Amino acid sequence: SHAPFLAALVGLPALVAVVEGDWPLAAALGVACVPCLAGWAVLHKTGPPKDLRGIEAACVLAILFLAGSLLPVPGFLSLGMDPLDALFEAASGITSTGLTVATGTENWSFAAHFLRGWLQWCGGFAIVVAGMALLIGPGDTARALGRTGIDDRDILSSSRTQARAALAVYALLTVLGIALLLPLMPSTKEAVLLTLAAVSTGGFTPRPDSLAGYTRPAQAAVLALCLATTLSLLFYIVCRRDGLRRAIRQTNAAPVLVWAVLGTAGAAAYAGFSQGEPADMALNLLSAVTTAGFSVAPVNESAAGPVLLLLAMVVGGGAGSTAGGIKIDRIVLALRMYSLALLRMRSPPAAVTTLKARGALVSEGRIVAFTAVVLCYAISLGLLWLVFAASGAPPLPSLFDIVSALSTVGLSTGVTGPDLVPHLKAALIAAMLLGRLEFLALILALSPTTWRKRG
Repeated sequence: SHAPFLAALVGLPALVAVVEGDWPLAAALGVACVPCLAGWAVLHKTGPPKDLRGIEAACVLAILFLAGSLLPVPGFLSLGMDPLDALFEAASGITSTGLTVATGTENWSFAAHFLRGWLQWCGGFAIVVAGMALLIGPGDTARALGRTGIDDRDILSSSRTQARAALAVYALLTVLGIALLLPLMPSTKEAVLLTLAAVSTGGFTPRPDSLAGYTRPAQAAVLALCLATTLSLLFYIVCRRDGLRRAIRQTNAAPVLVWAVLGTAGAAAYAGFSQGEPADMALNLLSAVTTAGFSVAPVNESAAGPVLLLLAMVVGGGAGSTAGGIKIDRIVLALRMYSLALLRMRSPPAAVTTLKARGALVSEGRIVAFTAVVLCYAISLGLLWLVFAASGAPPLPSLFDIVSALSTVGLSTGVTGPDLVPHLKAALIAAMLLGRLEFLALILALSPTTWRKRG
């Protein structure tokens, strides 16, 4: 069912390459379309099962991202990259991360840059829909959309409803983003490329210095566009239908915006105190909060700069958005759990105390999922850091880049690059996929017990 979309993942950049006359890239991406179209021709009449379960939806999502990491590889090979670097670049694109090991990108054609931006745009939209269906939950999302008749267990129909609504918002934000950046950019092509990266909070740019070479208004506009998609796209849907007040009450807009404002203000204040450039530090911090990965100045220009950015990357943006990280929604839930624990210690034994979020009881399943994701994040971070340390990589810069990969950010202290040893590149590829798929989906898809037939 998803084969045509996988074909479009590489097919549209192939068409752009044809128009531009980049025939090696067009041929490589055209070949990658063949297995997708062939698979659709054979299996399109089968259709998905009507009783799609959560584990099946999670595995399909993981398989789509794995396929999306492999299909663009021939295109990057045609640009002169070796196979591992090509896989790294493709995985960084589809996961909307923005870490890169490419060199000479300033000499690439527009079609090559469009391939990276398009991968990020598609990956960002996929995770928005997955975030609404799997992270927020089909029942909660359906109720926010006004579809109270949808059965919570009907993942397929509720996901289709969410996908249509989210695609309309995502496409509109993209069009508005291009219109916003056109007067601020040197060319229309750069406005398009930066918009594709910004709305997906991806971080790829056509320039090797990220946003440093652009004007301050252009930098601010790009990061404002990133912030717009760090909110759950449900916010825009509910806002249009029911008004701003209800949209703020029903979605994660308020905590995300408060987190972004406090973070950037704190970063600017720190930069002023340490005799740094407040605007550079604030914009870099906003890039970390939104997990966009753009940089307006080197991230390691001050002693504590990387630490502030690292903390922001761990938290990330909101669920149901294109952002990565643990998600501010889970941080708010953790604070509520902490507050409830203190309340219960002060309350008499007969008192009834409950854990609520936005006026509704928090289910046991949500608490279990929260614990599992945070535990997986911590374990993955620890194991990857040990691998980097055993390979002789510098401790703090390595930690920074690992967190950047796990939170699908794209900021780097310089550890990630073409000279990184192959097994560490492979480790970062795994980190990007694990972080983008919230760990559990990829673990489920790769676990042999998932595919074992039970009698």
